Amino acid sequence: MAKRAYKKVAGLLAVLMLLALVCGVAVACSQGDYKVTFYDGETVIAEKWVNDGERVQEFTPEDEGYTKEGYIFGGWYATADFTFDWSFDTAITQDTNVYSMWSSSAEDTRQWLIAGSSSVGGPLAAIGWNGGPVEGENGNILTKTAGKNEFTITIDLYVGDQWQFCIQDADGVWNTDDSSGGGARGGQYLAENEYMSAPGTGLGDGQVNITVNVSGNYTLTLTTDAEDPNVGSISVVRNGDAPEVTVDRSAYTWYIYGNSAAETSAESVLAGTNWGADVTSLQYSAYEMFKISDNAPNGTGTWMQTWTLAEGDEFLLAYCTLKEEGGIAAQDGTMFYYTEIDEFNGEEASFKKADGMGSNIVVVEGGTYTFTLTVTLNEESGTLEGSIEVDKTADILTSEQTWKVLGGRLSYTQATDPDTGGLTAEEAAYNAKTSVFADNNFGVGSNVQELTAITPSSGMAREYTITLDLVEGDYFYFCIPVAVYAPYREDTYYTPGYTSKLATAANLPAGITADWAWGGNFLCTQAGSYTFRVSVSQSGALSLAVR
Repeated sequence: MAKRAYKKVAGLLAVLMLLALVCGVAVACSQGDYKVTFYDGETVIAEKWVNDGERVQEFTPEDEGYTKEGYIFGGWYATADFTFDWSFDTAITQDTNVYSMWSSSAEDTRQWLIAGSSSVGGPLAAIGWNGGPVEGENGNILTKTAGKNEFTITIDLYVGDQWQFCIQDADGVWNTDDSSGGGARGGQYLAENEYMSAPGTGLGDGQVNITVNVSGNYTLTLTTDAEDPNVGSISVVRNGDAPEVTVDRSAYTWYIYGNSAAETSAESVLAGTNWGADVTSLQYSAYEMFKISDNAPNGTGTWMQTWTLAEGDEFLLAYCTLKEEGGIAAQDGTMFYYTEIDEFNGEEASFKKADGMGSNIVVVEGGTYTFTLTVTLNEESGTLEGSIEVDKTADILTSEQTWKVLGGRLSYTQATDPDTGGLTAEEAAYNAKTSVFADNNFGVGSNVQELTAITPSSGMAREYTITLDLVEGDYFYFCIPVAVYAPYREDTYYTPGYTSKLATAANLPAGITADWAWGGNFLCTQAGSYTFRVSVSQSGALSLAVR
């Protein structure tokens, strides 16, 4: 009797266990197909299960009993860095993570500035990227809204302007470290709008410059968090049209601007520079490009120059000015980078785009190169645009070219000065002689002598010759010249184009001195008839023979 009762109880327990298992599976299945996990950082606020294609019922962290002292809930996001919003209207088709943004209730006491550039001459042209705080009507300091971590500025902006919000000291030095009271806010924070965009041209660390696509008067609003750099936004309101501005570009001349680890100018024209050479004059400096087109004085035209550059040099082409404290600086809005450079040097290009900031040009293979910059004006935006072409200078030298001699004659005072001419002569006799360069004047005159191309000797790609009847005090050099239109002089003149002053042969006649006081010129110390032969080897190396 007892055994029969036991069997009945055991059977009943087995049935109950089976029912419990079935019910448990049913409960699990009823949770839904996918899990949506809501986070605060790595802390789970809530987990919601929904079926395929359905939506999560809207709630706040407080509805789940989750609060965070000292912080205000700011919404749900699809990514942990709050780059993309997340909505409860989202249909769930897979397991999903959602992140909550919390704003600190602490006050942001930082002084935020706008920094940027304007190639059409708007306010950002004066503000620049490193101007430091400037107060007043045309200042760059944002105004804080009372009781909020909200900062605003109203400013005229123009097509092509680029800008960011930042923290700078009085010297214009940026502090981008939020944890030490710094910060920078660019395109990552820009709310979508029809007037501005962030194409990814900028400063790294998640920041990109914001580019203006429509000119206008704008009120820009920055919201921040005193503790979390990922929290914040930039909103844009266009108030109306901006006043027209005009820029005087008549004095624009373009320069190479960059840095180099090279120690000598023979290795690189940028030797010893760090984004600003220490020079007292930009005119006729080694960094200046020559304008070879006679365009209207609006900053447009064609410029060229030949430079020797070293591997690792980084640079761009820009309109530069002298700084009051010394050195040179590129003017914001005039810098031309790698993006328009034509590939040339076969499969292994000698230049590449720089990593990190901007699109600077980096030298992959050191050598001597000739740059041609064509600047045009975008009539719609009023901005200058540049196209850069590069040639190996050796390739130009080995092709058919016109060689000329540029020269002049020392005054009697110069000729007899030990530091310049060092000649011994009577003044009347010296002045009575006529120079073959009387109408040459280093390319400014009406008679610039031209060399004659001859059949090259063995091992040479090109050779050129000229016979000159020289008198004491004549000084000169040979080059492939270009006609130059300089903004700081009215006349058009010739100057060395694709090659600079020649290195000389080892043996010179007694009446010719090389590389004397003013460097690179030849000086006649004894009157006579001299024949010069310029030779270009197959590799583009230059040499000179004199007899």
